[in-house]
Amino acid sequence: MFQVASITKSFKENAVLKGVSFSIEEGDKIALLGNNGAGKSTLFNIIAGQLQADSGTIKTALDFQREIGMMPQGDLLIEDLTVAEFVELKSRMNQLKQADINGLLEMVELRDSREQMVGSLSGGQKRRLSFLLTILNHPKLIFLDEPTTGMDLEAVDNFWKLLEKEEFTSVVVTHDFNQIDAFFTKVLILKEGRIAATKAVEDIHQAGRTIEQYFREEMNKGGEQA
Repeated sequence: MFQVASITKSFKENAVLKGVSFSIEEGDKIALLGNNGAGKSTLFNIIAGQLQADSGTIKTALDFQREIGMMPQGDLLIEDLTVAEFVELKSRMNQLKQADINGLLEMVELRDSREQMVGSLSGGQKRRLSFLLTILNHPKLIFLDEPTTGMDLEAVDNFWKLLEKEEFTSVVVTHDFNQIDAFFTKVLILKEGRIAATKAVEDIHQAGRTIEQYFREEMNKGGEQA
């Protein structure tokens, strides 16, 4: 479905990505984990086409415009529109006819904020709006970079439930271990610019560990502290 092969990226003398490779199969729900500075956002930006890799390839039969959704860390929103106006605009841009704006906003718990200016939303509300835009045209694969930043615990819980309900093939960069054990099927750990570990979540649980415990054990190998 989607393959990343031997991606490298350096900034001057700093090698951030050192041959990153992984594949995504339909139905995968992948947690991409790593400490700050591991290269997660750099990899995300390369996949999104916002940054050029020094070497390596990305291969997919999917249409990047219509079949892949990207949610970056920074919310790309028009702040001087109301929430409803903005979603309606994006629906027209995606050629979605007769979009149910109220239904869409209800899905991400923003219906009560439909007449509020986008710029006045809280950080968590903006993240939920960004997520809605990511899935607006029902992509087959989504990449989410720290999607729950700024959300309270209830909103985080509802976010994972929504993501599970919609059954997207997904890759999620996250530091938030709340609720993720019930969602992901696979874990990739990015450490010092390389994929240091890959593990099925089922195998992690069968070994009596949570994803967070597995992550910290892997990061502590070789002396790096998680």
